[in-house]
Amino acid sequence: MPRKAPRPCRYPGCVHTTLTAIGYCEFHAHFYQPPQRHKDTRPSAASRGYNKDWQRIREDVLRGAGIPRELWHLYDIHHQPEYNPEIDPDHRNYALTPLLHGDHSRETGRARGAGGKSLGPGRRDRTCPLGFHSSKMGEGAE
Repeated sequence: MPRKAPRPCRYPGCVHTTLTAIGYCEFHAHFYQPPQRHKDTRPSAASRGYNKDWQRIREDVLRGAGIPRELWHLYDIHHQPEYNPEIDPDHRNYALTPLLHGDHSRETGRARGAGGKSLGPGRRDRTCPLGFHSSKMGEGAE
């Protein structure tokens, strides 16, 4: 006896059921397409200007914002204006602000014309322990 109940096939209009993880019955299993990962074709991070010197600068920015070391992995450093090593390779000549990863991705997307979906005031796509949020960096920790 199966451990879980059969589900309807994912193919539109199909009346068959399935127990497979892909969600298609045996007649429509050939329609399943595994998720495709986007291949990163950019040059290495070091060749784009994010080398050992950048790691030290990043640590200084996060430490200066009062973010505990155990939370550093949640943050990206936002360059204002956008970092361009061909114009100015020195990171310290940019305004550097720590932002939660989701907030940084949204800001970068907006700057590059991707729009970016707002989560509304007071909402975040990722919560950070201990109350450290991107919008509170100027105010200090809670």
